[in-house]
Amino acid sequence: MKYLILILIVVLVSGQKDDYWNMDVQQRSEDLGFGYEEYQVTTDDGYILTLMRIPSGPQSPQQEGKQPILLAHPLFEAGEAFTRLGSVYSPAFYLADEGKDVWLFNMRGTTFSRQHVNLDPSTDDEYWDFYMDTIRYDYMACIQFILDNTGFSSIPVFAMSFGGATFAISLALEPEFFSSRVSVAVLAAPALNMGHTNALIYALLGNFPNILETLRSGGMNVFRDDNQMMRNLLYTAARLFGPIVQGIGGTVLGEGDPFALDPEGMSILLARSQYGVGMRALQHLFQSVRLNDLTYFDYGPRGNFDVYGTETPPEIPLEDINVPVALMFGEFDNVVPEEDQQWIRERMGDNIIFDQVYEGFSHLSFLIGDNIEVYLEDLTDITEEYPAVIGDEN
Repeated sequence: MKYLILILIVVLVSGQKDDYWNMDVQQRSEDLGFGYEEYQVTTDDGYILTLMRIPSGPQSPQQEGKQPILLAHPLFEAGEAFTRLGSVYSPAFYLADEGKDVWLFNMRGTTFSRQHVNLDPSTDDEYWDFYMDTIRYDYMACIQFILDNTGFSSIPVFAMSFGGATFAISLALEPEFFSSRVSVAVLAAPALNMGHTNALIYALLGNFPNILETLRSGGMNVFRDDNQMMRNLLYTAARLFGPIVQGIGGTVLGEGDPFALDPEGMSILLARSQYGVGMRALQHLFQSVRLNDLTYFDYGPRGNFDVYGTETPPEIPLEDINVPVALMFGEFDNVVPEEDQQWIRERMGDNIIFDQVYEGFSHLSFLIGDNIEVYLEDLTDITEEYPAVIGDEN
């Protein structure tokens, strides 16, 4: 019997090669009738990023003057994550068919953005010495590239979870740069503070920081990296034991209602979300669980004194953000629960122009929710109210 099961798994794994989930963004786009372009962008500190573009859709032919929008991905993900649910419910394709010029961000350290002008990520540890606040250089380079190549002077940005947190930090630390280049920042479940998280994996890694530090000290610079065999095994397991995997996976990932997620989407997420994240950036994210605050990286009292001149790391000033901010949260988000959502609101203050808690949504619902179209309609309305602006100011 066990050999029969093994054979079945092998057959299912080998049969996934041509499935939609296993296509790259270009293949999906072309398969569904969307346009696709790809660019390499170099940051001021030498990181080379892949910036993907979907300039047209079946309902919206390519033409000059279409309003750009940048989408920033969650943790362990890449821009590809916004193309998984087909032409109707994938955020990237939905927006492209709504007439937007869609750009997909891939932050440093992910599979698509793992190059540098001087450093080799496989041999140079220095490549991985970046934090959540360092990723602002990625946003600055990509947004400037979009403006330079579209004729617009400002654009809307949609950023989810880890993407929402890193982009909000970028806005706070470089207010002068972004104030004239971002028309509105739409942040979905931004993981800026997880002091009250109920997500098992987040709580574990946040409260026991030595786990990640031991891995990093042992030479693991990147966490949850790309592995095709693991992708196929996870996807097959999710297909064979869907409800069980969905329930366990969703609970571990902090989904208050994992069964509100699209089952196929959960299967694909488990298999595909292995694009890697720099260990230092991951440690930076999880420290908010322990500190219940958003600060620069915490090196410990002695290390902090050497770097910052104080035993505690300085807070990151979210109050310095000076672009309109739209906040989207889920009712059952256990990664960023209600207490932490309120903390974010208090720090954002008068910049908030939209604040919605979506009924039945969990943390991942903005990516693979059963009723994803609800927030996509709001996202479209917000970008029309705060549209990209044509001009050459920058």
